[in-house]
Amino acid sequence: MNSKLTTKFKIFLSKIIPDSEKFRYLFWLPKLHTFHKTYGAKSKFLESRTQLYDFVNQSIDNGPISYLEFGVFKGKSIRYWTQLNTNEASLFHGFDTFSGLPESWDNFTGGLEKGTFDTQGQVPQIDDKRVAFYKGLFQDTYPSFMDAYESDSTLIINIDADLYSSTLFVLTMSHSILKKGSIVIFDEFSSMLHEFRAFEDYCKSYNVDFEVLAGTKTAKNYYAHVAVRIL
Repeated sequence: MNSKLTTKFKIFLSKIIPDSEKFRYLFWLPKLHTFHKTYGAKSKFLESRTQLYDFVNQSIDNGPISYLEFGVFKGKSIRYWTQLNTNEASLFHGFDTFSGLPESWDNFTGGLEKGTFDTQGQVPQIDDKRVAFYKGLFQDTYPSFMDAYESDSTLIINIDADLYSSTLFVLTMSHSILKKGSIVIFDEFSSMLHEFRAFEDYCKSYNVDFEVLAGTKTAKNYYAHVAVRIL
């Protein structure tokens, strides 16, 4: 097909194919099965997010960690981690606007509107001197944190940001500190156009190799939560 006909064909398709998130989701969905075929045989499958957290902490023998969580909401996950990892040298950093999603989160089941997860600016109260919170958009708070970041502890980044834009920003911004052995946890990995797509784009753009440590898999839950280790 010559270039003139190709252009006309593209224009024709652009007019008849619906501009739909659900449509795009369906085309991306087979990638999850490909991911499972590639990594599933060597992965540990668990029934819940907390079981996955337990498994990750066991894999590092409760050693000192630098834990960064993006998408804190009311603090359930970061509070669990402070109780799970009791190493006194560990530090826990929580990033959130605490005013809800900065944009709508569209997915196959309908998604969530902008502003969902709003805590009215209230930061979780966790009585642990190892914990610090950073209120605001990741783009406003994370760069200055990165400028001062220094740690020899195992880096664990827990991404519960939901959105493609937020997830991709965190991953690309974190690239300089994501060393061999660092662990990244995704809370909505099976959201194909968001966390999954952001991770795939990041790995391709930065030539990142990884292994899957564990994922969740139940009758109602398939790869929603995934922990990967950077190689």
